Amino acid sequence: MRVVSYIAAVAFVVAFAGGAAQQPTVALAAGSVHQSARAVRAGDAANHAAPFVNVAGIMASQGNHTFVTDDGTATVTIWGANGELNGILFDGIGADPAGLATDAAQNLYVANTGISNVIVYGKPYTAIKLTLNDAGENTEDVAVDRAGLVGVTNYLTTSLEPGSVSLFARNATSPCKVLRDPNWVYFYNDAFDASGNLFFDGQTASGTTLVGEVSGGCAATAITTLHVGNSISSPGGVQVSHGSILIGDVAQLAIYAYAPPEGGSLGSPTAITTLAGAVVPVTFAMEENGKHVRTADLAANTLYAALYTYPAGAYVSKLADHVWASGVAVYPPSRP
Repeated sequence: MRVVSYIAAVAFVVAFAGGAAQQPTVALAAGSVHQSARAVRAGDAANHAAPFVNVAGIMASQGNHTFVTDDGTATVTIWGANGELNGILFDGIGADPAGLATDAAQNLYVANTGISNVIVYGKPYTAIKLTLNDAGENTEDVAVDRAGLVGVTNYLTTSLEPGSVSLFARNATSPCKVLRDPNWVYFYNDAFDASGNLFFDGQTASGTTLVGEVSGGCAATAITTLHVGNSISSPGGVQVSHGSILIGDVAQLAIYAYAPPEGGSLGSPTAITTLAGAVVPVTFAMEENGKHVRTADLAANTLYAALYTYPAGAYVSKLADHVWASGVAVYPPSRP
């Protein structure tokens, strides 16, 4: 999941600066460290969490608004527009839930890293309506375009080989296309633009950040690696909001905004948002009006799904403490 991605990327750079790459070994070691940490956290948190869904609250006019992956309990929580907890989801969620997405029908998509699938909950999120099987892949993030095409970034394969991007046609349970690139090792987060182009970030074997694009949906044939005019030290969330491509930088506590690519380049950022008080904002989701951004922050005792103004980056509020937020989605989301 995104936590493994972040730790593994850092571990790789530290361990192999100036040395030969042994990427699968690094990924396994990082994952093992992460799983040990999760076992300690989950052992405590599981005593205080039980699955439930407040159907009335979710179906109300001011119902579900924010969905958060809790890395400590391996659950997805549902929060109302006023900050009330409306659900804790366990069903079909493995030990490593990761990225989240919503679609126009208010379905919730959950990427399950450890069990190579994406599950889809239909509103009011009491049952799973569809399972997208991504066999042999460690699913990392998920995005859905206006036509129902689903894009999944696969951090690595289950055998710890370089990852990929999988595309699923609307309502399909197996991918119509799986794309790889010899320059890419890790694949992190993704988002569609209004035309159905999928944007995502990741890293090379040496830890260099990459930004990519896939066009053409199920007819796509290759990953296009885009030039970026600035340095992204630790790639985080990816969103498309009102035509701008947004890419997070976890280490810099920043979100970079870019104009749509031209000639294979995103150019330099048109705006840079620094998230005031953030600690480890591994990913983010833009709200419908494009004026607020909700983050998933791994700082367990300080910030849980913190809300910031956009593009100013001023802190507004948080949902709770003492949990480990590693994925986030909102409904309604920002217009791409």
